[in-house]
Order: sequence, then C-alpha cells, then structure tokens
Amino acid sequence: MDKKKLIEIYNDASKYFYARKNNTLQKSKHWEKYDLREFTSDNLINFRNDGKLSRGLDDQNDTFTFKFYSEIINKTSEMYVLNNLTKKNVGNSNVMIPYKDVFMDYNKLIHIYWFWIIENKILKDIKIKNICEIGGGFGSFSELFIKNFNTKIFLIDLPEANLMSTYYLNELFPQKKFYLFDDYKKNEFLSKLDFDKNDVIILPPNCNIDTKIKIDFFINTRSMMEMNFDIIQSYFDFIHQHSIKDGLFLNINRYEKIPAGYPIRISEYPYDKNWKVLISEPSFNQNWIHFLLTQRSFEKDKTNILEELENIKIIGRKFYAPRIEYNTTFLIFKKMLKKMLKITFGVKPLNYIGNYIFKIGKRLKNLK
Repeated sequence: MDKKKLIEIYNDASKYFYARKNNTLQKSKHWEKYDLREFTSDNLINFRNDGKLSRGLDDQNDTFTFKFYSEIINKTSEMYVLNNLTKKNVGNSNVMIPYKDVFMDYNKLIHIYWFWIIENKILKDIKIKNICEIGGGFGSFSELFIKNFNTKIFLIDLPEANLMSTYYLNELFPQKKFYLFDDYKKNEFLSKLDFDKNDVIILPPNCNIDTKIKIDFFINTRSMMEMNFDIIQSYFDFIHQHSIKDGLFLNINRYEKIPAGYPIRISEYPYDKNWKVLISEPSFNQNWIHFLLTQRSFEKDKTNILEELENIKIIGRKFYAPRIEYNTTFLIFKKMLKKMLKITFGVKPLNYIGNYIFKIGKRLKNLK
C-alpha cells in the first residue's frame, strides 16, 4: 500500500472520529501522548524504531534476555517459536534480535505463548473463521491467527493504532484484501457483504456495523484496563450483541489500573451471566495481569463467569493501589503538579525525562 495514501486515510479517519462528541472519551490518558507524535510516511516506516509511534503499544525493550526465550521454548518448543517469529523487521525496531533467520523481542514472545495456549485449548478442535480484536495495537497478536489459520481479522482501535496495524499487516500479508476507513466512509456502514468479501477490516470505534455480522472470537489484551468504565460497558454490549451463540472471548488485563481517577478492575468488567470459563489464571511472566478465556453459553448449569469474577477479585487484591491513588484531593494535586511542570520545563523535555526514567526502571526490573 502507498504510505502517503495510508497517512491520508489516517488523517481523514482521525478528523472524522474525533469531531464526534461521543468519541471524545475513547482517547484515554494513556493515548493523549500520541497528540505529540508526528504521523508522517517516514515515521510510519520506522514506527517501532526507538518507539517512534509504537511506544505504549508494545513491550519491546533493550533488556531482553535469552533466559526468557528459554522459558518460552521450554513451555512450547523451539521449532514452534521460530515458526511463529517473523523474518521481516516491520517498523524497523532497533531492539529486535536477529536469531536463526528470524527477529524476536519480548512483545512477540509473549504473544506467541498466548497463542500457543489458545491453539492447544481451542483452535485444534474449533474452527475459528473470524476474530475481532478490540484495541489490538499494531496487529502483532492478530498476525499469528492469519499466519497459522488464515483467519479473517476485524480490528477496532483508535485511528493512530489503525494506521500502524494497517501498515504492519499489509507488509506481512500484501495478498490480503483490506477494508479501511476510506471504504467505510463511502456509505458510513460496514455491511455483512463487505465484511464477508474482505480479509482484514480495520476501523475506529463506534462505526455503524451490520447487526448480521457475527464474530467467532473476540479478543482484548491489555487495553480495556486503559479505558473508563463507560467505554468498557459499550464494548461489552458490542461483544454480547455480535458474538455467535457459542462465541469465545479472550480478556487479558490488569487486576487493577487507575487510568481515569478511579480503579478499573478486571473482576468488575460487565460480563452478563451467559459465559462459561475455559481458562482463568495469572498471565505468564506478568502476574499483575489476568488471562481469562470464556465461551458464550446459555445453559445455566455450565455458566460460571460471575463466580469466577469473585475468585479473580480475591487473587487481584494484592495488586490494588492504596486509596490515595484515586482520592479526589490527591488527583487535583497531581493534576496541578503536572501542569506546573509542563509550564516550567515544557512538554518535550518532560517526555524525554519520563522515557529515560522508564528505561532505567525496566533495566532494574530485570536485574536478578
């Protein structure tokens, strides 16, 4: 795809999306940092280089160790991991490690391990024709479903992420037929016909979508925890409406995060009662995050999601922040302090300092 054309589509989608009042809450505090990034053709080609555009969307870092790689291959196999790593450094990451004809980093290895769990639990027995990933970042996880099972992918995310995922997936799968915002804008409606005849559909939230479209497998990994509760509710309404009768939902999110002045907890996500739990456990190598795989069911003796959410609450309590973190007075003070620092030092220097401290923290975390 022509890079300039992708930038044009992004600009159009961004203008359209953020002009609508009901979309203003979609951009959480986590995403406000993207207002300072330049979405140019050059930056798109290099979107993973030093985190130019992708910072906050993936876990790539320069503290990767082969100890972690060995842990992953001991759980799966080296052949499995190598077969699922890419031979192309899309986005020109400067911390990807070339190894045995492929590139790897922490972010991809985590995705491969998640995929291995799902493949062994579900995909060997159930044919998944389509997947809808909500908040899928630049498409790294969805890539594994296309590569291994030729699955139709529907990505819903903010325009900034959609630009990167379109570029990333098109570089890896140029033969696939893409449906993007410029296609949607023709009728401002995603029809069942358009859904069926395309391989990769990438749209911002709150688009008009045909109620006839049904999804086999919904996925959200580490992004609902960045949203406020009203947005999470709207996505759950969407999942409940568009799931097939025995559809799947993979939910991997923090036990608690405070993105909007109050705690967002996975144990309080608004599941209806019609889900049975297939896997529920702390996520590998990230025990502050929970891995929850469920399947739609309307048989009362098989549904157990509400009981399991209570269990998750008990597991997650040790990760809950002190109440001061979402105390109104503390939040006002924190907001005033940030404003004063911005006025005194400027936004760019503060971002630079913050990124530097973040890198130091990553290094300290990996010291044994």
